[in-house]
Amino acid sequence: MASRRIPVLILLALWSTDISLGFLFKTHVCYENVDCFSNHKPFDNSFEALPESPEEVDVTFTLFTRGGPAKGVKFDYKDTNANALRTSDFDPKKPVKMIIHGYMSSAYEVWVHNMTNAFLTRGDFNVFAVDWKVGASKMYQQSVSNTRLVGALCANLLTTLRDSFHVDMAKTHVIGHSLGAQTAGYIGSRIPGIGRITGLDPAGPLFEDYSPEVRLDPSDALFVDIIHTDAVPIQDAGFGMKKPCGHIDFYPNGLNEQPGCPPPVRTTLEQLLSMAFTNAFESVACSHERAEGLFTESLLQGSCRFTAHPCSSYDDYVAGRCSGCGNGPCPIMGYDSDLSNRTGSYYLTTSGHSPYCQ
Repeated sequence: MASRRIPVLILLALWSTDISLGFLFKTHVCYENVDCFSNHKPFDNSFEALPESPEEVDVTFTLFTRGGPAKGVKFDYKDTNANALRTSDFDPKKPVKMIIHGYMSSAYEVWVHNMTNAFLTRGDFNVFAVDWKVGASKMYQQSVSNTRLVGALCANLLTTLRDSFHVDMAKTHVIGHSLGAQTAGYIGSRIPGIGRITGLDPAGPLFEDYSPEVRLDPSDALFVDIIHTDAVPIQDAGFGMKKPCGHIDFYPNGLNEQPGCPPPVRTTLEQLLSMAFTNAFESVACSHERAEGLFTESLLQGSCRFTAHPCSSYDDYVAGRCSGCGNGPCPIMGYDSDLSNRTGSYYLTTSGHSPYCQ
């Protein structure tokens, strides 16, 4: 039988062009002015895929401010230096909000637009919308790995704001959905003292049950709040994390699909990792995306608030066995969740359409 060994010269050629079998042997990669990345433990949660280059992931930042251009001011990841920011509407006296989308999404989605407007209605902020749609639209395991590079580039921007404009990181708030929430964890690990990270249904596949170093956890910010909306198992097309991963974790409607969403579609992790399932992602992501709408609604000040309660289970909560919060007020899910000084897991119910607050 003829040998099946691939000649060394062919392997070297594949390595040099970063295609085909190169990923089987490459254990680290370095990008100028960013960082070096390896796929050694604990960063082996993406089937050894390494982050693609900044050019391939194509990260941009768009700054929105009150009174600024309706379309915002867009920065390439290479332009996030002090001089570029000084010619924009950025005001270092105003708190910074950073919004990061997730898998198969972009910064041009309606929910990002709505959340940005809600922030600017709520307060006078600098709102940065992070776009990495190219890097987020690959096979799932590659997009998982790309979160590390996006986190590093976002951290570079925040470092410039801190060092050149004296922006207080303790007043900085990063909001990420899905893979964007896991990206926020990488930002927090690079920028000590970030005030707050809000995880909107943090991505579960290839993160749940892995080391805190590769996912969002309470050490990544002074306050980490989580809204879990898609905690059903992966075989039921659940894309979010089930286990608590913040200082405070909210489970609206328990560990079920969200009201108003279609029944779960049976799938497997192998299908998630295939391009065939990637193309169908949006059709089964209703519960996963609900966290975006819940948080945006919490920014709009009104009479209804997402009051949540501690309980041993969601079933006990709906049975009326967990009506109180002991001494002090119950926490409010969403933007005002940092006001109660509460920690732990909390339950509440919502409606199946906007307005979600009951």
